[in-house]
Amino acid sequence: MTRKHLYTYIALLLVVLTACSGTMQGVVRKDARRVPFHFSDSRIGTADVQVTMPEGERFEGRTKRGTDGTTPGSGTSISSDRFEAVEGFDGNADAVLAGNRGNIMKCRFHLTDVIIGFSSGGFGICQVSDGRVIDIFF
Repeated sequence: MTRKHLYTYIALLLVVLTACSGTMQGVVRKDARRVPFHFSDSRIGTADVQVTMPEGERFEGRTKRGTDGTTPGSGTSISSDRFEAVEGFDGNADAVLAGNRGNIMKCRFHLTDVIIGFSSGGFGICQVSDGRVIDIFF
């Protein structure tokens, strides 16, 4: 491999592995209020997600690939009885976000391309432990 090819390969690898960030648009089903979700995507199956609800509660968490019902990183199951809307949605990435006022938000996303991640676009659904449901498009 020539030095030129090596530099090109390294540059390409850095572009692929560099994190991307962006915004997803959410709409609360109950009152049609818009909620922007912010993500920082690592392109290797995980992304950090932050959202501030219209009432001021801030949620933060991390996504993971798969839909096995466990909290990312904890290995503990989240009760699905409070998250019926999310459980019925077919997706390829899950997230559990912790709120600063004690609520939990469970999300499921359908990424257009799981390798590229959130920057490839998609749609999803989130449900807060108090019952609010948010539809997301990105």
